[in-house]
Amino acid sequence: MNYQLTKTTDVFRSDGWVIPADPANTFYQEYLAWLAEGNTPDPYIAPPPPIPATVTRFQALAVLAAGGYLDTVRTYIATLDQNNVQRLAWENATDWERTSPTLNALAAMLNLTDTQVDDLFIAASQVSA
Repeated sequence: MNYQLTKTTDVFRSDGWVIPADPANTFYQEYLAWLAEGNTPDPYIAPPPPIPATVTRFQALAVLAAGGYLDTVRTYIATLDQNNVQRLAWENATDWERTSPTLNALAAMLNLTDTQVDDLFIAASQVSA
């Protein structure tokens, strides 16, 4: 049997049980005995942060600049016709949606994976002016 620490004082058991830190609980007593034998539980692993559905234009631009992508995107956008929907979105959107076709087209142009775009959105959500 293996155990893993949780965010709280409860302990996660490898068979799926969550054991409350209650000295009267039989499973918790077994866990304490397991510890007394010199065993160590696996550490708590925080879940990944949620991927925001939207970020502001400023947040997106800041992260693109920090990642070295902004000049490439600006150069690409400048090649598009004034009425191209991608250009209009780039120049006028106040919020950027993760599922936007324009955003996904720009990500493809930059050869970014979905995971990389998700990471950029997470980073952007933490930017403030």
